[in-house]
Amino acid sequence: MHPTPELASLLRRTADRIQSQRWGFWDTEYRWQDSTRCNCGLLVREALGWDGDQLSLRIHRGTWRSIAQTAYRTAALTLRDPLQQEVRCSVTGLRLGYVFERMADLGFDRPEDFAALEELSDPVILARLAQKGLEQIQRNNAMHVVLYMRELADWIDEQLEAQAQLSRLTQALHKEETISAPVRVRLS
Repeated sequence: MHPTPELASLLRRTADRIQSQRWGFWDTEYRWQDSTRCNCGLLVREALGWDGDQLSLRIHRGTWRSIAQTAYRTAALTLRDPLQQEVRCSVTGLRLGYVFERMADLGFDRPEDFAALEELSDPVILARLAQKGLEQIQRNNAMHVVLYMRELADWIDEQLEAQAQLSRLTQALHKEETISAPVRVRLS
């Protein structure tokens, strides 16, 4: 995963929607066993503005870990062999890798990112939640998903701030080196 402000915002919006259960007529509740209503499915739906039916047309059933691994493997094969045709949805005609391309643009760029969100298993986020008193997190508990997503968004914000501070420090050091460099004048 690479931290982006868009990903932090997406995680918070998704957490808010899970907490309020506002997903439309057919989506009145969170369901971890349904790949369109689970941790990753709801995040992807929020990112793309799709409902469950639109998402189910573009992904096969299974765990998001297996779906992502297949998509990234297919994308790698397509990049290595230009004659290789990427699988397309028989209903919409869209490339099946579209979902993962969009998520990579937002910062979820590895199958492991989906696996960690699906299982709520990132050790850094779990440690942060434990420090706040939540030690037994359940991957299929909607409120635990909400807390995990918000903590992940906070961690992303902290990473982005650290990157910005490092960039400012590096620029300041570079300016200082430029200013204090001795000027040599050559007289002929």
